[in-house]
Amino acid sequence: MNWTPEKAHEKLQEVYTDEVMQNEKRRVFQQVYRHLYEHLEDLAVKDAIKEDVEERMLLYKSFTFMPGENLFQSMRYVFLLARGEKEQDRALTQQHLQRIYRALFSAAGLKNPVIPDSFWETPLGVSCLVAEKGVEAVYPILDEIEAV
Repeated sequence: MNWTPEKAHEKLQEVYTDEVMQNEKRRVFQQVYRHLYEHLEDLAVKDAIKEDVEERMLLYKSFTFMPGENLFQSMRYVFLLARGEKEQDRALTQQHLQRIYRALFSAAGLKNPVIPDSFWETPLGVSCLVAEKGVEAVYPILDEIEAV
């Protein structure tokens, strides 16, 4: 298909519904939460997270919302860009992207995140690609979606 930015954003709105975005937030939350607990075990402080924090984390997962600047807000920001919202500020976009990459792909001892190729095929990965390089960068992915 001959994509234009407008047509591409329309397709992304159609594909990346609120439900898809909520499910993606839950999937990512589960990954980060599991990773946190693995590191707490590594440091022999697994019991460091109190029961009230555990309950709050379960609420965050259920409602896919956390107050303040955090991973969920960054995910929401890039999802909205992918769905056609105008970028507010390039520096702000970079901050959100870096938060996502750091949370998901930064290992202890490494300065830069190592992002697997499979990430770019996920709803969050596609949204990050749009935020980083523009909607034109996902035209090949949209072609694949259209072919299905």
